[in-house]
Amino acid sequence: MGKEDLPELNSIWDDARGFIERGDFDKAIEIYKYILVRYGDNTVAVEYANAYLGDIFLTLQKLDLAEEHVKKAINLKPENPGYRYILGFVYSYKRQWDKAIPEFERAVKKEPNNGEYLRGLGWALYENGDAAKGLVSLEKASRLAPANVNILTDLAVAYLSSVNIDKAREYAERAVRLDPTNAVAQDVWNKVLSFSKGFSQQDERAAKVKTRPSAYTNTHFVHRFKVSLRDKPDIWRIIDIKGNQMLSSLHKAIFKAFDRSEEHQYSFFLSNKPYDRESEYTSPGIDTDGTKKLATRIRIDSLALYGGPKILYLFDYGDELWHEVELISVTERVTRASYPMVVKKQGKSPTQYSSDGL
Repeated sequence: MGKEDLPELNSIWDDARGFIERGDFDKAIEIYKYILVRYGDNTVAVEYANAYLGDIFLTLQKLDLAEEHVKKAINLKPENPGYRYILGFVYSYKRQWDKAIPEFERAVKKEPNNGEYLRGLGWALYENGDAAKGLVSLEKASRLAPANVNILTDLAVAYLSSVNIDKAREYAERAVRLDPTNAVAQDVWNKVLSFSKGFSQQDERAAKVKTRPSAYTNTHFVHRFKVSLRDKPDIWRIIDIKGNQMLSSLHKAIFKAFDRSEEHQYSFFLSNKPYDRESEYTSPGIDTDGTKKLATRIRIDSLALYGGPKILYLFDYGDELWHEVELISVTERVTRASYPMVVKKQGKSPTQYSSDGL
């Protein structure tokens, strides 16, 4: 490419930027694809065009295309932390936390004081089950970028998931105060308010009780779930489980609650969408290629279920026994009891291999 081409290329970049600012992503995509063809011998132009395409497709939630283009940009400039950050978020949207974390770590290593990069790393760590490290990263991100509403809402959701209502309220309130028109901040604030109401009376009672220091070793946040048969919702079970137990333990409790006798493979779909790979946590037997997220590796208190959709639970891929799982409460208890436990039953358990199905 000669110098005579530079004015045209500069003009094209400006046009594409204008379309992005106006929200006309289709036009911007056309321009960047044109650059890839017209200026294919210019590695810098190809790098930037692929990076912009990756960012646009991420915004549009076209994740495979986003991954494809940002990887092409990374191949041309692997040390660019912004590209690693984009790829980390692509994997985050796919809930592929084991892939997202290394990309965010590379970005943070290059720019350790970038609050947005730390935010991505913190959320990925938290969702992958390492709540302590995730919160440390998010807190550092907030100190570096105290006016970043996205960081504040992530912290609010993370603390709400950990049942730290005071912290969740603090960050949600700051987010709403900074940007009252932000729909995500408002939604998180409303969820915090709604969830905190269930704890207010309990907190008042707890303030009147003097607990021996040794009792704190037996203090747990007990999550109560209602598990219903999807095709027969009048048949349900109430199950209590500790927050530090694994999702696979909830499967075992459901198995016992419905009086089943023979184990089969199972999956939980956190999005409430059948066979949604991005939100799926499975039994170890299904993970033949090492790419699936296992229910044995995710804690109950890392699922961020508060105010969200019901979970779909599939037992036995052959007979396809579907259940709806709904979180109905979380309570702090001083207890030495064994969990999980079935606390209430409604309806007779169907035969596991019923000829007429469920």
